[in-house]
Amino acid sequence: MTWFPQTGPSPHLSWKELACRDGTSYPVEWRKDRAVKLAVEFERIRAAVGGRILIGSAYRTEAWNKKVGGVKWSQHRLGLALDLYPPEGMFVAGFFNIIRQIADDPKSAVYGVGLYPTFVHFDCRQTPNRDRLAIWNGSRISAERKNV
Repeated sequence: MTWFPQTGPSPHLSWKELACRDGTSYPVEWRKDRAVKLAVEFERIRAAVGGRILIGSAYRTEAWNKKVGGVKWSQHRLGLALDLYPPEGMFVAGFFNIIRQIADDPKSAVYGVGLYPTFVHFDCRQTPNRDRLAIWNGSRISAERKNV
């Protein structure tokens, strides 16, 4: 994948989209590893659905994570998670199934997938066992904010 250091880690994922909603930039020290891993999987998901995906939440500072009700050890705090809204015309359950299929690929770095009423969470958590995929149904109605 091509690296776009000025604009973002991939063609369809920008540093602005990865930044915390409190205005804190995605940490520079994570840009060449964590952000790239996340971007590779984001681009795979985008290609699978064939279009634009809105990001509700990406990196979160500890304070912002607490403010939005995130779990204490959220992968968002580590810069390894995205909450994604399905493309227009796609049901969230179908979107979840597509992301789940990508996560099942042995080459995938997706280790966590959560289904929520209006969005899907995926993360590239660091785990020693490729056979373990965290899957859950959440109850939050929305991620933090849709990017327009």
